[in-house]
Amino acid sequence: MDFTRNLFYTVFMNKKKITFASLSVRLPLYLALICIILSAANGIIGYRVFKSLFERQYRDITEQIAETALSYIDVERISLYTAGAPADKEWQSTDEKLDVLTRTTELAYIYVTVPDEKFENRVYIYDTVHPDVTNGKKIELGTVSSLKKYDEEYIQNLKNVMLDGEPYIRFVYNSTGGHVTTSIPVKDSTGKNVAIMSVVKPMSEIREFKKSYRIIVAVSSALITLLFVVLFIGLLMARFVKPVSLITNETSHFAEHKGHISDMLKKIKGKDELGVLARAVEKMSVDMNKYIEDLTHTTAEKERLSAELDVATQIQANMLPRIFPPYKDHPELELFATMEPAKEVGGDFYDFFMVDDDHFALVVGDVSGKGVPAALFMVIAKTLIKNSILQGLGPAAVFERVNNELCEGNDAGLFVTCWMGILSLSTGKLVFVNAGHTFPVLCHDNKADFLESKPNLMLSGMEGTAYTEHSVTLTKGDRLFVYTDGVTEATNAKNELYGEERLINYIRGMTSSDIQERLNKIRADIDAFVDGVPQFDDITMLELSLKN
Repeated sequence: MDFTRNLFYTVFMNKKKITFASLSVRLPLYLALICIILSAANGIIGYRVFKSLFERQYRDITEQIAETALSYIDVERISLYTAGAPADKEWQSTDEKLDVLTRTTELAYIYVTVPDEKFENRVYIYDTVHPDVTNGKKIELGTVSSLKKYDEEYIQNLKNVMLDGEPYIRFVYNSTGGHVTTSIPVKDSTGKNVAIMSVVKPMSEIREFKKSYRIIVAVSSALITLLFVVLFIGLLMARFVKPVSLITNETSHFAEHKGHISDMLKKIKGKDELGVLARAVEKMSVDMNKYIEDLTHTTAEKERLSAELDVATQIQANMLPRIFPPYKDHPELELFATMEPAKEVGGDFYDFFMVDDDHFALVVGDVSGKGVPAALFMVIAKTLIKNSILQGLGPAAVFERVNNELCEGNDAGLFVTCWMGILSLSTGKLVFVNAGHTFPVLCHDNKADFLESKPNLMLSGMEGTAYTEHSVTLTKGDRLFVYTDGVTEATNAKNELYGEERLINYIRGMTSSDIQERLNKIRADIDAFVDGVPQFDDITMLELSLKN
């Protein structure tokens, strides 16, 4: 077994370009070609001889039996029986003779029928059934049977027998052997075809024929294959086994001595696969030692980068507000937010802070792309937005300034979708601006709807872009849910999106008043929808509730 495995590996697993001139192609092809030719020849010849013999035998037997059965019948009385005449002594005598013939010749059935002119029905004149036929039931004289359940081929064969006087023989094969049906025309004294005589004989002997056929083919194929294998192994032993064993020993030496080999491979000469393989093993020894050295360096570098990414993840998390509730001196504000990056660091961000004693700022953004570039751009965008707001600018002016600043030196082509609002605590008026971001959900008077507005171009899309302010007045108990497209674009295994409709319907059906619990339930519904599909985009959610 070891010899076969090593031989297969060295001969067939060579990754060099393989041509027809190579031994690893020619010898297997020759072996496969000879085996296929021998097997095909044995199978075709044996099958044809086998099928021809038993079909000829059964055809001759059933035709003779049909002729014998036909000699028992008074053909001139068939028209009377077809017209409805009852069974008489003549019919009884003929039926008994056919029954004896059925038993003695081991037939399954003998039946004589007369089809109508349209071949839609047929009348049974005689019908005998061998007692060994399972569920066999004799059909009485004058029984009319429909032919509509049969296919066109069967009907055409009946027409050939009845109209053209052509005998019809049909072989059916199944697990028990099968049967043969022979139908011949019944002619009256004028030579007119008046009925169809059919005999059905089981072919139980075919099972023994098949068994004998399999034995003959198996033995002959085994002998021929064995002879060829002996000759082929002799060639392998002389031309391949010894070189392969030498290469195998050297590869073991290679594994045991940390990639170093001896000079034994130099004994293998030639330019065939074994010679190429020997040279490849020698080169592999040199390449492997260099690869191990490079891999050690790469692994150390990867561990360093992983540690740095862990630090970056923590730094990014610390940049986002994480104290909830955020302001003890402002109990009228209840707020909770989460940000889950798709990778170690992400491009989503949120921020909220008091601008002054009466104004509260709220920001949610999403940077295009993922990973470290998006995270760095996120830090810049978040910082610029907060600084501009604290300088007393309105929402539209903030976005116009930040957009122009982000467009400067943006060679990577990154951009930010962002939603920002400034809430006046004394009046409840919320002034907001939307830079290509998803619409927030506003819950007001026990109703939840998207806070739709005509969105402007995303930040860093084009320098000099103007942004439009919108406003809405919040009252006690109102809730504002702001999120990024990682929520609505969460995708399941069927490539279906979570979508805005599912989100708004889920929020409308929520009864919980606890903000953190509400966000956790939305996240749980997203997880249930994607059903284990990995997260491919950052998911950020923030909800604000106004108590007074």
